[in-house]
Amino acid sequence: MRFRVIEDCRADYPVRVLCAALDVSPSGYYAWRSRPESPRKVANRQLLADIRQLHEPHRKRYV
Repeated sequence: MRFRVIEDCRADYPVRVLCAALDVSPSGYYAWRSRPESPRKVANRQLLADIRQLHEPHRKRYV
């Protein structure tokens, strides 16, 4: 979660400052960025896309 915050804020603040504020190492952050997505995360993203595709025709209401 901390690395995601750094990723979201890195355009506004230096990575080293964000890492120091969140008590993580810059090398840990860069290792996280270069790590491939897990199969579970890929499957969840596809499932979410499928759910949104099915949800749209029903005016985004639970049926």
